Amino acid sequence: MKGFYRLVQNEFKAWHRAIALICLGAVVSQLGLLYSATKYSSGEWPYERFEDLYVSSGCVAVFLVFFAAACGFFLKTFYAQYWGSKSVYTYLTLPVKRETVYASKLGVFISCLLMLIAAQFISIRLGYGLFAARLDAYSEGQLSMRNGLFLAVIRSDFFRILLPLNVSRILSSLCILVALATALYYGVLCERSKKYWGISIIIAAFFIMIKVLGYRMSETIYFSPPSGLYPSSAMLLVLSGFFVWHGIRLMKRGAIA
Repeated sequence: MKGFYRLVQNEFKAWHRAIALICLGAVVSQLGLLYSATKYSSGEWPYERFEDLYVSSGCVAVFLVFFAAACGFFLKTFYAQYWGSKSVYTYLTLPVKRETVYASKLGVFISCLLMLIAAQFISIRLGYGLFAARLDAYSEGQLSMRNGLFLAVIRSDFFRILLPLNVSRILSSLCILVALATALYYGVLCERSKKYWGISIIIAAFFIMIKVLGYRMSETIYFSPPSGLYPSSAMLLVLSGFFVWHGIRLMKRGAIA
């Protein structure tokens, strides 16, 4: 357990500045976009819903860019082990189980993605506060928001992916996050060990994720069955389990050195 703690601590040392900048950049840039999108003269307010304004202002695209940046930094931390002093050889000779080495890197990666999602919640909350305040100012107090953020979360497909409202959607969002992280990690392990056939399984996982996200971004919440996403979640869990199992096996064999 002590070895796992030290490995996690070492991973966070590599991540803490980058994830802080990524989270801060995501929040500040989205607030800037929302501020610009609500910059109207008195009487010119278009009475656009917050969730629609959030999409049209480019905030969703910005979040995806920063999410991709976090994934890119994970790849950088992995391949940095093969540069310079080649610390990957040190990792593989540490007196700890390879499962511990694998779990520390994957755990920190998923934790950092969750931090970015938490920063997105902060961005949404602050953005809504800005939206409501400017609406009140432009309407000269004639319009005031009541439960607007709650209604925006219910109506917005994007918000409901980040903040699901029932068990099947919560499980679906978690499975997508875990499958994405494990697939990315497995992909670099396959590349290093030259097991390129594993890429085909990763493509299958991404195909399922894209199909699920496409469905959830266009579903009508009032008529969709509450258990309709369980099969896809089960498939993603099975694939994630395979990525973890075979990834650890590759590390045990020393194939990634």
